[in-house]
Order: sequence, then structure tokens, then C-alpha cells
Amino acid sequence: MYKSRIKNINYNTTRFKPFFDFFSTKSAEYKKKLYPFLIGLLILACITISSIWGIKNLWYSLTNLNIFKLSPSTFSFNTPTWVTDRFSNDIKYVSSLNQCYSMYEYNLTQAIAAAYSKITPINKIDAIKRVYPNKLNIKLILRTPAALVKCGNNVYLVDYDCVLLPKEYYKLPNNEYDPPCIQSNKLTRPPLLGNTWNDNGIKAGVELLKFLRANNVHNIFKILAIDVSNVCKKRNTGKSDIILWTENNTQIRWGCSSLCNEPNELSDEEKLQNLLSIAKSEGTNLKRMDYVDVRWKKPVGKQWAGIKKTLAE
Repeated sequence: MYKSRIKNINYNTTRFKPFFDFFSTKSAEYKKKLYPFLIGLLILACITISSIWGIKNLWYSLTNLNIFKLSPSTFSFNTPTWVTDRFSNDIKYVSSLNQCYSMYEYNLTQAIAAAYSKITPINKIDAIKRVYPNKLNIKLILRTPAALVKCGNNVYLVDYDCVLLPKEYYKLPNNEYDPPCIQSNKLTRPPLLGNTWNDNGIKAGVELLKFLRANNVHNIFKILAIDVSNVCKKRNTGKSDIILWTENNTQIRWGCSSLCNEPNELSDEEKLQNLLSIAKSEGTNLKRMDYVDVRWKKPVGKQWAGIKKTLAE
């Protein structure tokens, strides 16, 4: 029986031998074809890696040339006439800026924008573009000064958003924002530079200043100051919240600011019409008037004492 099993095994082996021989032959053929392909693939991979490494090093070498370098200290700026040279110089040496940059740095424009956005006179960065080989085209939107604010012996400068500005960066005096100034006997404590001054008097003064300049009222009537000492004081004395002072020392009692939301208060447009109606008879210089009150539907005024006597003579 044992011999019978051996015989069957030999028979089966003999039977499948042609298949084994066939697969062995095919396997040898595939190996002969596959080995050169794998070797070629390996060589190609090595060449590709070497090329990438070489190109990368070449790129770094080229971009590191001085022609592609820029320094903020060499920047030049076209600034408005009311900005001092100190601003143009200080902006080149911001502490958060590096001394040198490569034009091909990934975050170049973001780094420059982040540094400049922290400078108080700059309202926002409108655009920064690379101009190869070594220039940047930067468009900055500066904060426009609105008025000087006077309180006692202290003088401050604010923009139209009531943001406190550094005076050393702006030329004083300047016809674009002085006069008229904003004055008050008492103001809240001024904030740090670059922050909004949350004082009702300053807010009311700046709001009225926008209106006066939009209608050229400050030039027509030669207004030198906007007194906001009584803004939102909720007094029942009949005093005007805002008083405009002309160059002839005439008071223009303007009344409450629109920020106070006082009932039955005339609008700024109605007050202006009242002022113009008085100017028809007294002239825009108002030199004969002690005060003009435009708070009411029918404006009133008072001439300087003795003015009629002088005129009669």
C-alpha cells in the first residue's frame, strides 16, 4: 500500500511537471524583462530627486542675490502736505520690521502690512504689491486730522473718528484742520495715542465741524472756535450747549448737538438758515453783534453795548 501511494505521488508529479516547467520558464522571462525596468525606474528616481535638490539649491542661490533684496530703510513715501518729514522717516524704522527682506519671502506683504497697521497715523493698508526685482508698491490710507482740541494749556489733535493723533507727525497750524478748534473747560481724560476719545463734547464738536466745513460756514463767518463745555450737561439755565466764537469775538449760540437727542431741537440745517437770515442784515462778519442765538424758530441777537450810539454819531 505504501508503494501504491508513492506510485501515485510520482504519477501526479509527472502529470503536473509540464505546468511547473511552463511557469518556471515564464517567471524567468518576466524577471529578465522586469529587472532592467526596475533598475531604470530606480535610476530615474535618483535623477529626479537630484534634479529637484539641484533646482531647489539653485533657486535659493538666485533669490538670495542682492538684486532681490529690499530694506525698509530705503523706502520713500509720497505724503500729504500736512504730514511732517518726521513721519516719513520714522515709518522706515518700525521696530517690528526686519532690516532686510527677500522679494521671494512667502509672507513678505503680510509682514509689512502687519507692521504698518500698528502705526497710529495709518488708518489702513489699502494695497501692497511686489514690483520685481526689489520694490514694493504700498498704498497707505492715513488718518486725516480734523481739529485741535484745547483744554486749558493742553492742546490735542483728533481725526474725524475722534482718534487721538500724535501732533509731532502733523504740521501745525494748518488751514485744513485749524481753525476752528474745539475747546472745553473740562474734558474726560485723553486716551492713549491711536485710541478713540470717548468724550461727548469732542464727539459733538467733531460732528458739528463736519457740517460747518461741508457748507463752508467756518470760512464765511470766520469761526475760530467751537466751545463744547456745556454739551450734554442737562442744565436748565438756558445756556447753549455749543457756542461758536468768531474772529470778532461774537458768540453764535448753536444749541444742543444732534448727539444729545433733545426734543424739539432744530436741525443743523435749520440753524444755518437762521444764521444766514441774520447775516443778511448784519453781514457775515457779525462785527456789531455781541451774540447771535439760532436755537429758536425765530433767531435773536444782541448788538454790542453803545453800538447804536456810535452809529448815530
